[in-house]
Amino acid sequence: MGTFERIRKISPYALAAFVVIFVGFMVASDADISTLLQQGSNPQTAAIAYINGEKILYKDFQERVNQAIEQQRAQMQNPEAEIDQNQIMTQVWDQMVTEIILKQEAEKLGIKVTNNEIVDILIENPPDFLARSFTDTAGNLNKQIYYDLITNPENIVKYMGRDPNQIPIEEREKAISDFRNDLIKIENYLRSQKLNEALNTTITTAGSFISPIYAKTVVKDENSFADVRFIHLGTRDINPDEIKVTDQEIKDYFEKNKRYFKGENQRKIKYVRIPIQPSKEDSLRAEKRVQKILDDLNTLNDIAAIDSAFEVRISEFGGESYDWKLIKDIDPSRLSYLANAADRQVIGPVKLFDGTYFFRLDGRRKGENEVVQASHILVSFGNNKDSAKAEAEKILRRARSGEDFAKLAQELSQDKGSAVQGGDLGYFGKGRMVKPFEDAAFAANPGQIVGPVETQFGYHIIKVVDKKSDELKYSEIKITPTISNPTRNKLFMDAHSFVKQVEEGKSFDELAKQLNLRVDTSDFISKTFPLFGSWALTNEVFELKVGGVTKPKETKQKEIVIMQVIDAVSEGAPSLAVYEKEIRRNIIRKKQIEMLKDKAQKVYNEVKTMGDLANVTNHNVIHLEKLSNNGQVPGVGMDVVFTNAVINSETGKILEPIRGENGWYIIQIYSKTIPNESEINSNYPEKARELRQSARGAAYGSWFQTVKQKAKIEDYRSKFYSEY
Repeated sequence: MGTFERIRKISPYALAAFVVIFVGFMVASDADISTLLQQGSNPQTAAIAYINGEKILYKDFQERVNQAIEQQRAQMQNPEAEIDQNQIMTQVWDQMVTEIILKQEAEKLGIKVTNNEIVDILIENPPDFLARSFTDTAGNLNKQIYYDLITNPENIVKYMGRDPNQIPIEEREKAISDFRNDLIKIENYLRSQKLNEALNTTITTAGSFISPIYAKTVVKDENSFADVRFIHLGTRDINPDEIKVTDQEIKDYFEKNKRYFKGENQRKIKYVRIPIQPSKEDSLRAEKRVQKILDDLNTLNDIAAIDSAFEVRISEFGGESYDWKLIKDIDPSRLSYLANAADRQVIGPVKLFDGTYFFRLDGRRKGENEVVQASHILVSFGNNKDSAKAEAEKILRRARSGEDFAKLAQELSQDKGSAVQGGDLGYFGKGRMVKPFEDAAFAANPGQIVGPVETQFGYHIIKVVDKKSDELKYSEIKITPTISNPTRNKLFMDAHSFVKQVEEGKSFDELAKQLNLRVDTSDFISKTFPLFGSWALTNEVFELKVGGVTKPKETKQKEIVIMQVIDAVSEGAPSLAVYEKEIRRNIIRKKQIEMLKDKAQKVYNEVKTMGDLANVTNHNVIHLEKLSNNGQVPGVGMDVVFTNAVINSETGKILEPIRGENGWYIIQIYSKTIPNESEINSNYPEKARELRQSARGAAYGSWFQTVKQKAKIEDYRSKFYSEY
């Protein structure tokens, strides 16, 4: 790649970012220009948003989007791969909003970045992303070329790989103009970065003090470990539906914890969803296509003629042919039909969840990757592991005595998903099942019943049905009902009629009932939540008063959604109505833990006489060989109370029940490793530096979020992009 090409690849927006937002590269599509024209807006001057009164122009937004597209394409191994449009547009939006808010705040604080500072960076200390475009084969900065171009952009023509005198004037002028524009973008980026650094320093200086005592405590906690066994009694053991919570309890909780709740502008909605699905007529047309294929094939007896007819239908209905595929890589729903098919055999019609299929086996050969077809019966542990194992052994004896395995699975298996299929799991390769299950299934022979096999799910009785190591190639035709224009038009006409009647005073709920539509109700939502993945819908909801109804909108889930605002809370003091459900859940959880106290004491009294939790078999005992004091408890979740108790309690004996954040624990500590004073003193200065940096980041992030929440952001993306 020549110097000019490398220079043209510079994309400063993709190579660094402000603290708050930037997380990777995404892409987006062009705006709907016809929409702009219909609005009478000039795409060059149309505003996509106002941030505290300052415009974000459509042309600037789209330019940044296009830059992200180029950057993404350059980094992708497959340039033709699909790009997530919504993510890139959100990414660019967050970036531009952040830049404007930070610039505005810097102006308020009197923070400026001078031209001399930018020149100093460019000349004396060029950033890596820029310097890399001017390095020689040894990786050293070619200062001559760099200074030549930075100080005089017209010199770009010298590095285009051709005689400058032979380059057409239009091309020369465009190259110079493009390079000047790139330099302006780089300058703006450097200015923004420098401004952000100054803001960060100003905002975080006061909150970055870390005491030596705190740093030493962190060093001690991070380097303290314990070998521990414990029994956990969690909230799942108490049915939340059986716990009553009074209105007064909710009010008291709210008043006591009001400082933790936000007073945001919020809406509560109810909504209906109208599936966009084929009509009876659409389905009938699909059935006729299926029948046509079936009739064609049934009239032919010669394999060559059947193949020829099948190929015609593949072309007609957009079927696909697949070259050699490892049997483990074939979708199990297809494999169940292809695994035992004869060569060139056509199978169908087969109804699967996403359509009706015809399959043809085009070839079979031996491979190295084995797959197993197996069925199983699951007995979950419950509260008594020994009892579960005894039940599994009983079922195993019945299965081996000749009872129908499928019937046993239907009646007794606690894996309800496979039980309805007689325990059948289909074909699976290695890596698809948990290791103990996989090992047992692959070790057994077809027809063999093995078990009980213990996994984290319980005890399994496994019947191996078949084993294969084939590779297959096959063809398929998929027939699905397509939604006709008349069907789609009728659905939208009905939806618009629904909205019109609600606007005229009809009851939202009664109309939904008449149309057999389910009415759902949301919790309170804020403007930061895209309803059904659409910012346009969120914006529309927040523009409505209570009782207002949205226009019908097709979602990505292929359904039409209609919403009515049923409650609204203005920005200000927090509202109990907004947080009532959350508070109720918190109170229930607290009561669940309180109710487990007696059970925890009972379990403790039962196991303490054994002296060692390693000997307990009738309760689920968790063993952690290297538990750290970071609050994370594998298999449970975050529970600082638990980890602190472990590190600070004596070893050896079974401890009395401890109430943690996630339930009750019966604990036995076998050994502990705790750093001594000398180790702590030698490590805490570096830890203090890390903590200061973290504190600065947290302070800056908190400050920015507060500033952003207070900012007046007028978002008009939905007027330009259908995705919003």
